Amino acid sequence: MAGVKFQHIKTCMVDDVAVVEVLAGELRFPHQARELGDELALVVGQDWASRLVIDLRHTKYLSSTGFAILVSLVKQARKLNHEIKFCNFDPQVRIGADIIGLDKVAEIRDTEHDALRAYSAEAAGEMRDIH
Repeated sequence: MAGVKFQHIKTCMVDDVAVVEVLAGELRFPHQARELGDELALVVGQDWASRLVIDLRHTKYLSSTGFAILVSLVKQARKLNHEIKFCNFDPQVRIGADIIGLDKVAEIRDTEHDALRAYSAEAAGEMRDIH
C-alpha cells in the first residue's frame, strides 16, 4: 500500500496487525460511507491485513449506511480468512453498533491497546495449542 493516499483512513502496522484509523468525524451521507467502505475494502483485501483493528476514535456519528458498510466489511474479511476487531467507539456510535448487532459479528474493544492485546492473547493461545 506504499504510496496510496486515503481520504477517510490512515493505516499503520503494529507488529503483524494492520491498524486502520478512521479519520472522519461524521459519516452522515451514503456517498461518504461508500467512500470509506471502498478504502477499508482495499485494505482488507491485502495479504498483510489478515488481522485488522479498525479504530473509530474520531467518529462521533455513523449513519445506518456506515454501519452496513462495517458489517459488509466483516463479511468480506471472513471470506478471506481475515479477522477484524473494532475499537474506540464514541458512546453514541456504540449504541448504534449494539442495536444492529455489530458485536455479534466482530469483537469490539474499548481501546486500540485492548484490541491489539486481544490479538496477542489469541496468538499465545494458538502457540499453546501447537505444543
